[in-house]
Amino acid sequence: MENNKAIQTAERIKSAAIGFIGAGIFSQGTLYFQPQSNYNVPRILYPVFIYLGNTGLAVTMVLLGLALLLFGLRKWMGHGGKTGLYALVSLASLALFFSILIFTGKKKTSTEDLVKTSEENRQKGIDKINAMEKPDFGNPEVDQHFAAFETLLQEYSTTFKNKNKAEIEAKEQAYMDWSSRSAGLIQKLESSEQKQQFALYLAKLSMKRQEVK
Repeated sequence: MENNKAIQTAERIKSAAIGFIGAGIFSQGTLYFQPQSNYNVPRILYPVFIYLGNTGLAVTMVLLGLALLLFGLRKWMGHGGKTGLYALVSLASLALFFSILIFTGKKKTSTEDLVKTSEENRQKGIDKINAMEKPDFGNPEVDQHFAAFETLLQEYSTTFKNKNKAEIEAKEQAYMDWSSRSAGLIQKLESSEQKQQFALYLAKLSMKRQEVK
């Protein structure tokens, strides 16, 4: 029994570590919606930066960060962890990384200016995504995928208001399944521009989902 608890604890620590890494990648990505003098580009994402520039890199890092946060949440819940605690750890990780990025970004600028500039850049990127309309991908499967999200979002909103823990966890799982299908669909798009638009719109939908909580 004690051995089983130790294993569960170890697995939850691993899940939190995955989420911590995801928070770091997500935080860094939000800064790249605006051109920077220097970029810390993960080696695996270097081709994205070369072909799609800073915006493509920003979108990819934001989505990768979200994917790792969701993957960490799935593993966390799978080993008996409470969703609320994981959310607290994730938010603390995001706050930590944003603080690090803000205070190490420019040494000759005042802290107040750093915070203001970072927040303005982050908000500009978010506003740009929120303002976009659904792109026309010319692909019925992709259109159906995004239509399914709207249905899932309405169901999730209703479930969250009812505060039914079991139903909320079921809808969380449904959203994770929907997100995992997105990775396969984006590969079916023909052009890099379509793939970039897909990633941007996916980021918008992820933010819409957070708003219903």
